[in-house]
Amino acid sequence: MQAATLPEQLQSKCYCPSCGKLLVSARCLDPWAISLVCLGSHRFFVMPETPLAWQTAMAASLPLPHLDSWAPQDVASFWLADPTVRPMLNEQLAQLLRTILEARQVSDNPNFSFCPLCGGPLAEYEQPDIWVRGLRCLNGHSWAERGGCIYCKIDGVLFRLHAEDPDKTTSQLIAAWLKRHPHLDTNLHESVRRVLLSSRFCPADSADR
Repeated sequence: MQAATLPEQLQSKCYCPSCGKLLVSARCLDPWAISLVCLGSHRFFVMPETPLAWQTAMAASLPLPHLDSWAPQDVASFWLADPTVRPMLNEQLAQLLRTILEARQVSDNPNFSFCPLCGGPLAEYEQPDIWVRGLRCLNGHSWAERGGCIYCKIDGVLFRLHAEDPDKTTSQLIAAWLKRHPHLDTNLHESVRRVLLSSRFCPADSADR
């Protein structure tokens, strides 16, 4: 598994999609991801390559009895950092575990108003994919936005910049993972379920599951 990297064009300068200020590297409790923050405290993440579905579907069946006695924070850190299990950790679960560990408070969804490549203002443009919002700056950099993520192809490689989810979204995602859905449960190891249940983001009606 490869850690996340920034495209060469963004290594010297990367601009905040929310306010246009420079983004700089920040401490991240997911050792495989990159955390970027601006002076306006907007935080974004570059995630490692998304694991394949067949890999993450093996997570629930992993024999890890030593985790039964571990504190939730230690379990979360183990799943994020250990190279033997991280390739089997669903990307969304990885983001949730990192959010739980960092215990930040985020009230609102981000605005995507500025180009990460040049800092210029973004405007919507018509494009064929109805599930995403097309954004383009005056320099011709084209982006797509969906669900708190802005992405484009740079030198033929898809680059995604994830915003820090607001607390409400984090709670909704945790509730969805705890619903005992057969297609999700194969991805959810019991130790990770315990971390979600113990989190302050866990909805009260999910704690009994």
